[in-house]
Amino acid sequence: MTAGLNFHTRAGRLMSLLLALFVFGSTQWVHAADELRSYDIPSQPLGAALNQLAVATGKQIIVPSELVKGNVTAALRGRFTTEEALARLLSGTGLIAKPNPEGVYVVQPGKAEAANGTRMLGPVRVEGAGSADRPLSGTNGSRDRTATEGTHSYTSDALTVGSKAPQAMKDTIQSVSVLTAQRMADQNITDFTQAMSQLPGVTMTQGSNVQQNYYSRGFALTSIQIDGGAPLFSGSFEPGLNRYYTQIDMSQFDHVELLRGADSLNLYGSPSGSVNLVRKRPLDHGQVTLESQAGSWNMRRVVLDATKPLALDGDLRGRAVMTYQSNDHFYDVAKDNKTLLYGILEYDLTPSTVVSGGVSYTKQHSIPWYYALPRYEDGTDLKLPRSTCLCATWSIWDFETTDTFLQLEQKVGQNWRLRLNLTQDDQDSTRKLGTVSGPVNPITKAGPTFSGGRLVDMVSHQRSAEMTLSGSFDVLGQRQVVLMGASYEKYDTAGTAIYDTTITGTYAPYPGGPIGPVPVNVFNFNPYDQNYKEPPNGLLTSIDGPANNVQSGAYANVVLTAFDRLHFGTGVRFSRYQHEYGGINYCTNTTGVCAGKKIGDPQAPVNSQPWHGNDWSWPPTVSLSYDVTKALTAYTSYTDIYVSQATSLDRDLNPLAPVTGSNIEAGVKWAPGEGRLNASLAAYRIEQKGFSMTDIGAQTRVNGITYAVDSKGNLYQNGTIGNGPLRCCYVQNPNQTALSQGLDAELTGEVLPGWQVSASYTFNKNERTGSSFGTSEGQPLVTLQPKSLYKLWTSYSFSAPGALNGLTLSAGINGQSDAYYSGTACTVFNAPDPVTGAITCKTSVPYRYSQKAYAVGSARIDYRVGSAWTLGLLVNNITDLWYYQTPGSSSTGNWYGEPRSYSLTVRGKF
Repeated sequence: MTAGLNFHTRAGRLMSLLLALFVFGSTQWVHAADELRSYDIPSQPLGAALNQLAVATGKQIIVPSELVKGNVTAALRGRFTTEEALARLLSGTGLIAKPNPEGVYVVQPGKAEAANGTRMLGPVRVEGAGSADRPLSGTNGSRDRTATEGTHSYTSDALTVGSKAPQAMKDTIQSVSVLTAQRMADQNITDFTQAMSQLPGVTMTQGSNVQQNYYSRGFALTSIQIDGGAPLFSGSFEPGLNRYYTQIDMSQFDHVELLRGADSLNLYGSPSGSVNLVRKRPLDHGQVTLESQAGSWNMRRVVLDATKPLALDGDLRGRAVMTYQSNDHFYDVAKDNKTLLYGILEYDLTPSTVVSGGVSYTKQHSIPWYYALPRYEDGTDLKLPRSTCLCATWSIWDFETTDTFLQLEQKVGQNWRLRLNLTQDDQDSTRKLGTVSGPVNPITKAGPTFSGGRLVDMVSHQRSAEMTLSGSFDVLGQRQVVLMGASYEKYDTAGTAIYDTTITGTYAPYPGGPIGPVPVNVFNFNPYDQNYKEPPNGLLTSIDGPANNVQSGAYANVVLTAFDRLHFGTGVRFSRYQHEYGGINYCTNTTGVCAGKKIGDPQAPVNSQPWHGNDWSWPPTVSLSYDVTKALTAYTSYTDIYVSQATSLDRDLNPLAPVTGSNIEAGVKWAPGEGRLNASLAAYRIEQKGFSMTDIGAQTRVNGITYAVDSKGNLYQNGTIGNGPLRCCYVQNPNQTALSQGLDAELTGEVLPGWQVSASYTFNKNERTGSSFGTSEGQPLVTLQPKSLYKLWTSYSFSAPGALNGLTLSAGINGQSDAYYSGTACTVFNAPDPVTGAITCKTSVPYRYSQKAYAVGSARIDYRVGSAWTLGLLVNNITDLWYYQTPGSSSTGNWYGEPRSYSLTVRGKF
């Protein structure tokens, strides 16, 4: 087992970086917390607005009259610090306000740096301790133009998902959403699963307390990017080789971006969408944030987040985040413990070049619950207490994840920007599980059994590189926007080791005890019973050698404008997929291929020949948008879909062509108030076809065993080639189509001064069409995904003088229509086959379980104490609704939704 071997080495390097951030100039934290005030300044000439701000704050603001002449501000309404209020009033003017040593703000010209390929506001910021000449362009002194920290907003005026360059949400010609820093703070969103549960149109099915699957528009959502780089490999190509799991803590990220539908910049992928996690970056001034949480089921969490300029007149900046969390669950036995260290350095190499790099290290120990609850054979609910956990006390699932990254941003001329993103992600995990599964007989109450799982040491190494060039040029006075990029990603699982449960491969809790799966009484389960003890680790059965999956390719997009309001976009991409597998199996008996060998001896190495597939996207992606007004845009778009099937081989051992399809979308987007509010409405239709099916003509049975036969007469048991994921023999099915269509609606941002809203509604109907589906034709692609899904979170901050000043009230609701799960449960098994040992089902019972429509409400109250501290109380599932968050089969997979819970948060910002 290797999960903990490198802790001191990796953590030591990161701790040195973190200590450097604190020790270097530790006495130089220069910015005391600035008090939040309420403002209601109407749109007017800039000079008058600055004078009104000076009166309201009592601060002195010096500005030459020639600088503000002709400038008119947007209205300023809401609660802001003095620096935030100044930044908003100076929005789009190219001016900055820098405090002098006496605390007087001096308005002066700054270096404007408009976002290429966008129709965003110009650079806006108030200088802190750094130099006035540094071309920072994000909010709150961040170098990231999409940063949401410090905006106090539920929306953003710019995202990079779907465009690879900062672009206004209104100008992204697909459905996009954002989960801002303020939303994550208001809802205590601490991990990736919680973040996904709040994004519009996303549903989740749970596999364990550390493993979830996400869906959007009827398809699995597997494309996860960080800072817009190449997607993490999450097993969407080779499920048999998936060794990586998304154990992501949100304390290192500023916000989350979501694109729903096919992403034209993904080389391979499903039409579900893409998620982009955007890291926190250093600020141009000193800031320390301390957060502490305590909640139900022994939840404890502490986060320390510190940033400051380090040297070179602020050109070198740093940030460090340290997080610790431990928690139980509302069900017994299971628990988690997690530590995160994150550090990043950022350097303005030249006025037009920014280099940043850093590392995050996460160590997590979990006692997992893997299979959840069963049901009666016919699908009837067992009505077990929500605290029930059919867990083994000795189960473990430990993770150690190190993410190292390096980024370069180079401005080329006035209108072009080059970006390079290099990432290395290494994850070691150790898993050993005790599980309970099986349907319950309604008369005897018997049926489920306990099994001791084998030990698996999983290794995942991911290397990725992506380079993009974005910019614009003018033709006859109209701006034409171009994006070009290339990416490379390599995923390797070499070193993964699998051990059998015992020498015989059959679970036995103790010598002389029961052999094989042990019967379980789920109504009176005792996890400490000796019949459920941990089995020995047994023998090493296999170890991965080189097991590489490589995706590479290039893409190019262009947005052409012939008339002021009409924009035409198109793009193509080329993708290449390569695969090779190597490994060694070890003898666990002395028969067959191990005849003449000893138990534990290695068998002959298993190696698959390198395989690859090349694919052009065709027809090209196209879009058309029209600016009805400055704030309203109507659009329609077409994006092609293709998903690799390179590991499914035909009888000549050639890879099948990819699954292809189309994503058609039309909608309107509205963004009044210079990005403070975003609304969208979209209708879509997605179609996929070309799925693989078994080549019946290439099948044969020998001694009761099914083999696939290639064109040269080679036999492959159950179609498996070697020990890898390559399989034979398949053809593409002309009579199967996956169809998904629906509607998305969303409103985010400030609707009135102090009132923030995030509201979304999604309607989706997906189904299987085609005669090859047989009796399942017309059934949903994912029965657990509801047709209707709605999510709301809103907050109101009281800012008027009086007793309520500093109070913020928030509330929300997540709801969905009904969903179901159906299938058959085996109740009587045949005797094992005397030749193969296979066990088949003799009698089965059909079941169908429906999850009724439900809605879960939550609420929060925050109160600001002084200028630095905030106290908050969050209550989730206020009504203590009893429901299944994930309905499963009659054998396993039924997860209760979390009961009413409380969490108290204390936050300080200095």
